[in-house]
Formats: sequence, C-alpha cells, structure tokens
Amino acid sequence: MSSKLILAALAAGTMVVGGTLLLYRPQPLPTPTSESAPLIASLPSDERSREASALNQQLRAAPTTTLVDPGPLPPSLQGASHGVTLATDELGNLVLQSDLLHLFDFYLAGREEEGLDKVLTRIHQDLAAQLKGPALDQARNLLRRYVDYRIALQNLPEADGALEPAALRQRLDALNAVRQQYFSAEEYAVFFARDNAEDEYMVQRLALGQQSLSEEQRQQAVDELDLQLPDEIRDARAASTRHGDLYATTQTMQARGASAEEIRQLREQELGSEAADALAELDRQQAAWKQRLADYASERNRLRATGLSDTDLQAAVAELQASRFDELERKRVQALDAEL
Repeated sequence: MSSKLILAALAAGTMVVGGTLLLYRPQPLPTPTSESAPLIASLPSDERSREASALNQQLRAAPTTTLVDPGPLPPSLQGASHGVTLATDELGNLVLQSDLLHLFDFYLAGREEEGLDKVLTRIHQDLAAQLKGPALDQARNLLRRYVDYRIALQNLPEADGALEPAALRQRLDALNAVRQQYFSAEEYAVFFARDNAEDEYMVQRLALGQQSLSEEQRQQAVDELDLQLPDEIRDARAASTRHGDLYATTQTMQARGASAEEIRQLREQELGSEAADALAELDRQQAAWKQRLADYASERNRLRATGLSDTDLQAAVAELQASRFDELERKRVQALDAEL
C-alpha cells in the first residue's frame, strides 16, 4: 500500500449484503495452525454483516453445479474483465498468486448493483470454470475467508485522516491481526506482504518527522528505512524519485532559457534516447498548444474591447472557438477560458 494506508487511512473496504531512531520494527507473523482452518475470528457485530457472512458460508457449502446463473454482469462491469488466469501445481493444488484476490475484488465491485448473492455466485462459477478437484475446493475456501475478512475490517479502529503515526500504527497492527485470523502465513506473504512493507515504511517515515533529529540523522534513518524495503519496492521508489528530480531540473533549465537540445541531452543521459525523443516531442506539442491558446486569448480580448452586447459577444467568442479548435479542444478551452 505505501500510500494505501496513508492516503486512505487504511479504509476498511466495508462490505454490506539500525534503527534506534525508528518507531517500530514488526515481528514475524505467527503461522496459523492450518491453511484451511485459520484462527477463529469474532462474529460481525451488526445484523446486515451477519447476514452477509451467513450467505457467504451457505454459498461455499453449495455444490457449484447447483448455483443458478446470475445473468449478465452489472452495467459497471460490462465490457470489462479481471484478466486473472488461475493455475494448479502437479498435484492439483491451487497455486497462490498475487492477483488472485483481484479476481474476487473485480466481482465484489458490483455488489451494490446486484447484491452479494449474485456476486458470490459469479465468483464461484468463475472458479469452477477454471479449476477442479482440490484446487477448486481450496479456491472456494479462500473466497469464503476473504469475504469474512472484508466484513471483519469494519471493526478496525477508526482513522480520522490526521496521519498521526501512533494512530496509523494502531490501525496497521489491528489490520495485520485480522489478516492473521483469516489467512495462513503463506497466503499473507503472497497477498499482503508487499502492502505491509510499504505501510511500515510510511508509518515510520511519519514518525521520524515527529522526532528532534538533525538533517544528517534524519537522512541516516531514512536510508536505513529504505534498506528494509523489498528490492522491487525500493527500485520503484528510486525510479519515481529520479523522474521527479529530472522533471524539476528540466523545469528550472527551461526557466533559465536552456535550449531544447540541452534539455534533450540531459534526458538522454537519464532515460535513454528513445524516451528523450518522446519527451522532446511532447514539449513541442505543449509549446504549440500554449501558442494557440495565446493567439486565441488575444483575439478574444480584441472582441471584448469592441463593445458588443453580451449576446453578440458570446456568439462571436463561440464562433472564434469553432474556427480555432476541434470539438474536444473547445471543451478544454471553455474550461480554461476564465483563466486565459
């Protein structure tokens, strides 16, 4: 999540029918006693959630051959696809993969349009179309636990969006406790380990901001945090930072009057010639668009100074826009016009 916890304050996704300077170092998650029987979680507290949980259990127990076809997808999902292809190992067991929960979430997104019963029926039928034998049973069991997990998230501590490290820490610990109740250690590693690593990073970065540190100490602590991130996350963050720094540098160069070739050379050093060429073309397109806007604004201002009535002025400006821009461009111009 990295930002999922921070930007959304770990919104629950409600389902209805070296470091002495660091705040916290997470302990390894305990391994549940069985993949198919994780720790018993508390029952939902409200009636509608209990009904949803009961329906979830009922559909899990029903043979897939007895499930009634729910019909076409709801409008919001028509024409879309989750794109997840499930796999089994040589023994016929389900292979855990990071996008498996995306299959569930794809259909669950339509629950407000058609109800949880149809949504879960769709998922069970999708699983049956892709799997058989033990893999199908394992996938259906995982679905049952995932839905109950989503319901249980409603009981997490409230977050007020203030980004207080202590509150976020409490919520992240509570989230991981709920995950331990519903998923095995292997499932946690596949589905949630990356999100948790990013959340840990962001919570601890926020905590550093509340400590009295010198700039050198703060940078040392941040560097240590970076080393705790998985390689793929660290590489992605580094690439994002590098692109942001490059953008800031090119903006400064342009403000100082640097030539297009000078900027292109810098981009080529950082990104390669193909990306540098693409960005140079984008610069040319943006410059041309700005010039067209400037020309339009000049002519529009001339019309305003002619003393036309409001009705005649509106008609003249509309005609000017029609002569200078296509339909899509006119919408952009009309949105920007007051600020041109």
